[in-house]
Amino acid sequence: MPILHQVGLKFRWLEKDQTRTLGDNVFSILAVDDDPSILEIYREILESAPARPGASGKGGDPEWPEAASFRTVCRCQAVEAVEEVRRAAARGDSFAAVFLDVNMPPGPSGIWAAEQILHLDPAANIVLVTGYIGSELGRLPRSLGFSDRLLFLQKPFHPQEIVQFGSALSAKWRAERQVQTLNCNLEWLVRQRTEELLKSNELLRCEVERREHAQQELLQSLEQLKKVIGGTVLAIAKTVEKRDPYTSGHQRRVAELARAIGREMGLSPERLEGLAIASAIHDIGKISLPAEILAKPAQLNALEMSMVRGHSQAGFDILQSVEFPWPVARIVLQHHERLNGSGYPQGLSGKGILQEARIVGVADVVETMSSHRPYRPSMGLDKALDEISEKRGVLYDPEAVDACVALIHQHRFEFAPAVFS
Repeated sequence: MPILHQVGLKFRWLEKDQTRTLGDNVFSILAVDDDPSILEIYREILESAPARPGASGKGGDPEWPEAASFRTVCRCQAVEAVEEVRRAAARGDSFAAVFLDVNMPPGPSGIWAAEQILHLDPAANIVLVTGYIGSELGRLPRSLGFSDRLLFLQKPFHPQEIVQFGSALSAKWRAERQVQTLNCNLEWLVRQRTEELLKSNELLRCEVERREHAQQELLQSLEQLKKVIGGTVLAIAKTVEKRDPYTSGHQRRVAELARAIGREMGLSPERLEGLAIASAIHDIGKISLPAEILAKPAQLNALEMSMVRGHSQAGFDILQSVEFPWPVARIVLQHHERLNGSGYPQGLSGKGILQEARIVGVADVVETMSSHRPYRPSMGLDKALDEISEKRGVLYDPEAVDACVALIHQHRFEFAPAVFS
């Protein structure tokens, strides 16, 4: 396997005498490769690089701790890596990310190690590192599949790729734990608020004004909980945006059009809010796709298209444990379903598809066709409207199509300019 030429290289943003103090903001990274020199590269890149995304220049994330850094654990074989994860799990600890070489003779492969690690720690974020991504896809066990837990990195890699993977996955790792903590506290919070409300009702039985005030405070508290949940999930979605410059603008623009269509169709404010959140993160499942596929400047082959079609299910898997007051996870799962049953992943048809998912499906097609993609130029808004009009009632919801066409033809909606970050 290739020896990287970066051995001993000093990067411009590294300082030879730089040291870090270990503390709560240290993220553990496991690097596994049978070549000791590559392990030294991992250690030098990760332990000398700024962990905060954007810390080496402008545009840093203000919520990322200034003192955050990486602690790198290196192992030479797959069996050693699995044992290291086992020990970490026994301590109640886990790695923010695991970089796994695929081929590590004479022992088991990195694919075997990935399956074992995900069995020990289902929340593990694994990056399979290989020189031949295409040939490795067929070796994945059916039980492993593709999910937001399994990513690919092709050798030879650039140091900045390691830093970006480590930073993004560490941010994702921390955000997921925030979601878990929030879910664990929700029941306690609701019980606490209920007790407070009962006490308030007892004390303010004859004081209608004060009772209404207490109820209003409770409603505001619940609304704040909705915002916290939505903000946490959107933070996870940032990892997709960092890997695909088109995804950020696409999701935002689809959300704008979907909300306008829903309002035109007379959806209630409550449903419009759920529609906006679901459409703003409808492609979150693309975190499961290799970066080479997201930015491929040519049409995808059958295997790659099959992988892309898995993003709806992957998005549902990410979101289903979050207790939204709207069916956000199901909307994300169904946004590629079609009225005649030709969509995916479940082949649903007609009223079996959520109305919000049908709206997102129309908005997604219009935005995609009218925008530039790596493999083709924009097809134009007129062609996009022709597509949904011709297949109205066959593939696309008639009411959603009519609302979309009316909004655009009557100049009551237009896309904001795409912005790539």
